[in-house]
Amino acid sequence: MGKLVPGSDGLPAEEVGKWVEEKHFFVTEYIKLSHGARLQFIGPRHAGAAYIDLFCGPGQGRIKGTKQYVDGAAVAAWNTAKERGSPFTAMYIADRDEVRRDYCATRLRRLGAPVFEIRGSALEAVRELLTMLPAQGLHFAFLDPYSLGSLSFDLLASLAKFQRMDILVLISAMDLFRNIDQQSTDEAGEFDEFAPAWREHVPIGLPQTERRATVMRYWAWRVRMELGLNSSSDMHPVTNSVNRLIYWLLLLHRHKLAEKFWKIVLKGRPQRTQEMSFDD
Repeated sequence: MGKLVPGSDGLPAEEVGKWVEEKHFFVTEYIKLSHGARLQFIGPRHAGAAYIDLFCGPGQGRIKGTKQYVDGAAVAAWNTAKERGSPFTAMYIADRDEVRRDYCATRLRRLGAPVFEIRGSALEAVRELLTMLPAQGLHFAFLDPYSLGSLSFDLLASLAKFQRMDILVLISAMDLFRNIDQQSTDEAGEFDEFAPAWREHVPIGLPQTERRATVMRYWAWRVRMELGLNSSSDMHPVTNSVNRLIYWLLLLHRHKLAEKFWKIVLKGRPQRTQEMSFDD
């Protein structure tokens, strides 16, 4: 988490890196493209179309070292969907930091969004979400976890219970790079939450780069085989101000239309060398 600083609207904001704009580009562009599909689920006789953010933060960021403010992902998502004429029927937000979650909820309510706050960690929140989310709706989740371990396999398994659930995921390359050797020797660690039983499928003796790629392919295989979710074949690398890889962005989905939307979004960004691929 970044530190809290004065916001532009009377509420605190979170200090963020400039790369947050790139993350939010993918959120908002995907929401624009899925406008037509979302419309089919909006209205009193329909199942609804919800937005889910289990690491929502305070709802506003200030670019570090500047006076530039940016909307948080949940706020940007609501504004984008509303501007397109297909607003989400519910905004489910959670954050382990209750203060940040409250700031995000306040900002969304000021915009007229139908907000539902869920207490607890992401894993605790998603268990409650299972009792709240319409089973037949069309839903979009954005997961921007604080660490690789926060993106637990159980979390994805819970969201995957919903047939029409697209999940835009950020995977921390920094965590993967920094911890790969330590995680290989520890009895338990973040990777065990992220990719259970990975040690049984990833030889410790592999060179570091190959080991990283093998962990990711194993994770994608489990997501597909156990959860029925396809991982987008193209991952988008997000870099920091010194061009160091910090995240991968990818989409988890069931419908071919979602993959089509993702490829269109990718075409709107500068092409970069893929640091890793799920392709064998």
